Amino acid sequence: MNNSATDEKDYPLLDSLSQVIIFADELLEYIAEKGNYTETEVVVFALCRQLIEQVDGVFIGIDQGNLSLSRSSLRNAYETQLGLNYIWKDPAKSIQRALSYKVGAMKEEISWFNIAIADNILEPDVPRSELITKKTIIENALNVATLLPISNEWNRAKQNLLSRQRNDDPRWYSLFRGPSSIYQLAKLLGQEDSYRLIYGGLCTTTHGTDALKNVALEEPSRKVLILPLRDEDRIQEETPIRLGRAFLLEMIGQLISNYAHEKTNEFGLLLDDSISHTAT
Repeated sequence: MNNSATDEKDYPLLDSLSQVIIFADELLEYIAEKGNYTETEVVVFALCRQLIEQVDGVFIGIDQGNLSLSRSSLRNAYETQLGLNYIWKDPAKSIQRALSYKVGAMKEEISWFNIAIADNILEPDVPRSELITKKTIIENALNVATLLPISNEWNRAKQNLLSRQRNDDPRWYSLFRGPSSIYQLAKLLGQEDSYRLIYGGLCTTTHGTDALKNVALEEPSRKVLILPLRDEDRIQEETPIRLGRAFLLEMIGQLISNYAHEKTNEFGLLLDDSISHTAT
């Protein structure tokens, strides 16, 4: 029995997205198995895996008739592919940018540990001493030669924000005079149009401010009408599918170019069999 709100066989575009997700996942595993990679490439592969998972969220949302899920997953995927493209854009800066992402993630963990330690939020399940130990391990890891200059730059950027009465952490891509926002990042990468499309159409969904669109007050009974959680009539929207697929196809092309030229023909077959008949 098929529990999907949408049958892939009756929806070729959704089926093509499924095929691209599978190909991307298998390609990444294939490349990872080759070994002999650097710290930078670990970050890149982590972002690639995250992008696959987020586009899979688009597929699940469409497949199950949940448009809000597909749209929010697409926005997350968009931000991940911007990060990947920013790292890949300038080979001379790719190491610095990839490690900036890693340092940003480590600093975020430290911030979380600081809150957990100060507020004792995990007591008694996790002793405070254990949290301090884990935090110290991360702090020490930031002192290695490859990460220390980036950690220092992060600290400088943090102090700059504090001096302007802002307590948020610096964006990893903003380090070393990088773009200060997602919009500026999209602009740098020539993706202003996709930014407006995705954020203009998806922003309220992601932030939850469109909740009232799913309910209505019926007169004169004053009953509250609630739209179905999963509704096939509401889910026939191609934009998340096409954009999510495009993100993965671009990623696949970059991975093959950098790490797996032998997969070029296989990728060509995917484009011919699963993409060409749903290209428009």
